[in-house]
Amino acid sequence: MRVLALAAVMFLASCSLFMKSIEKPKAEVRGVSMTAAGLSGVEGELRLDVQNPNSFGVPLAGIDWQLAVGGAQAVTGKVELQQTIPAKGIAPIATSLRVDARDALAVAGALARGQRAYTLRATLHFSTQFGPLAIDVQHTGQLGGAGGLGVDSILGAR
Repeated sequence: MRVLALAAVMFLASCSLFMKSIEKPKAEVRGVSMTAAGLSGVEGELRLDVQNPNSFGVPLAGIDWQLAVGGAQAVTGKVELQQTIPAKGIAPIATSLRVDARDALAVAGALARGQRAYTLRATLHFSTQFGPLAIDVQHTGQLGGAGGLGVDSILGAR
């Protein structure tokens, strides 16, 4: 009888571990910049702060992103990562963005028409102990500087 009661208590305790809900991490875009331009395209960087409200670390597996200039989608990309966001912590994430020459020309055309507004949409993919989790992030801003495709930052974050 005691063995049965002990087994029942252990079963219920293990169920509560698996029934524990996971809070969604949050992400804030700190900046989007283009750092180099050449014949093959434009290189840039996406900087995020990812906050994990959970009492356990959450592994960030990747980011899918889309960048639009002047309301028209300019470029998309995917970055695979292996970084754990610490429990109850905030981790800065910096990842490279690559815009191929064809898409860079489309962005240059939008800039030539006077477009300066941009929107970055990203989906962060986490691999948790409870299964995959996706978080959507959106950030809008205005192109900084003269708006050309130079080596300095093109896209300034607010």
